[in-house]
Amino acid sequence: MTNPAPPSTPGFGTRLRRLIDRLDRDVQTLYREAGVRFEPRWYAVFVSLRDHGPATVGELAQRLDVTHAAVSQVRAALLSAGLIETRPDPRDGRRHTLVLSPEGEATAQRLQPLWDAINAATAGILASEAPGLLQGLDDLAAALDRQPLKTRVASLL
Repeated sequence: MTNPAPPSTPGFGTRLRRLIDRLDRDVQTLYREAGVRFEPRWYAVFVSLRDHGPATVGELAQRLDVTHAAVSQVRAALLSAGLIETRPDPRDGRRHTLVLSPEGEATAQRLQPLWDAINAATAGILASEAPGLLQGLDDLAAALDRQPLKTRVASLL
């Protein structure tokens, strides 16, 4: 009788996704309890517009190092929620610039104390439980910039 294969453990990407999903659920609960309609996935685009001013979808994608499609999806949701507005780009009338709406500005002010508390709680967790995690993630990103995972896997096949 042969020994059965040991149960597989979730891969690195799966574990990261589970952790992100867990954090997003907690933050979503905090938003609901604060009585604010806001989604965790909107945060980066929203705060970038607040902190750095109007931008096109392409500029936001570059600024945040995400895909154009990802920013477009968030743009649609933020427009639907009334948190941003579009304006013709003064440099190219075919493009539109995104800017926080008055409701978006008010939402940013309302959420800032909550965001500050979330950041402080996160910093506390990292300091006590995983002090090298952020540097480790930066190192991982740099390693993948030097040689993508696809290339690394291909060399092993």
